[in-house]
Amino acid sequence: MSDKYIEKAFLYLLVFSVLLHVAVFALFIFLPQEKKTIKQEPYMVELRDLPEQKAAPPKEEKEAKRLAEKRERVAKEMAPKGEREVEKIAPPPAHIMPRQPQIGERRMPQQPVERGEAPQKEAPPGESLFKPKERKVPDISKLFPSPGKMAKLEESYRKKYGSEVEEGETKFLNSDDILFGSFLRRFETAVYGVWRYPPEAARMGIQGVTPVKITFNRKGEIVNVEILQSSGSKILDDEVLRTLHQIGRIGSFPKGYTKDTFNLIAFFQYGITRGGISGTLH
Repeated sequence: MSDKYIEKAFLYLLVFSVLLHVAVFALFIFLPQEKKTIKQEPYMVELRDLPEQKAAPPKEEKEAKRLAEKRERVAKEMAPKGEREVEKIAPPPAHIMPRQPQIGERRMPQQPVERGEAPQKEAPPGESLFKPKERKVPDISKLFPSPGKMAKLEESYRKKYGSEVEEGETKFLNSDDILFGSFLRRFETAVYGVWRYPPEAARMGIQGVTPVKITFNRKGEIVNVEILQSSGSKILDDEVLRTLHQIGRIGSFPKGYTKDTFNLIAFFQYGITRGGISGTLH
């Protein structure tokens, strides 16, 4: 046999084998697959008869007894009589005869009232005869100086302590001072945080000015307080002393100040206006 014949036969067999495999593969794809059916096991149900229910015996209804079956009469209510009916029923007041003076008694003549004097009012019945006396309020113009008098008061102390002010050991309250401005501002803040207007003085309308000389050490502590002139009221002066003893340490002196102590002259002014009470530190 020739080689060409063998090659043709081999090719035919190869093609036939390929077609056969394709046909078998297509057969598996297109043929419907058998569905697996799951067998369900039968359920067994047991039937039983229900027990007979006995009917409950009917309840006997008892009639409610009435507590009060007897008839009683109630007293008739009467409205209270008004004030007008009482006034009609009340008998008229009997005429009171004036008391005749007995033998040995004399009526005191009334003292004539001079011009310019108001007649003394008698206490009405039911009012206590022991009425507390009114407190005499001091003259406000003397205790509370006007701005002009206040300026004169400050000027008098500036002249009195002028030598100490020139030396730099004593100053008046001026928060804009170049050297002691910061120290004096701290002092003002501390004073206004503690200083109060005494309630008793405010109630009595007492006003005034208390000038003081305050001495500080280098730590800023107050070592001495001198009232230069009384305000005219001990209540106001005591409140100034209480305030200065309570404020505590202010702070150290400025670096440019070399002395051991520093004196400050301040004016504590109490005032009452229409808007209320006020305290001003000068």
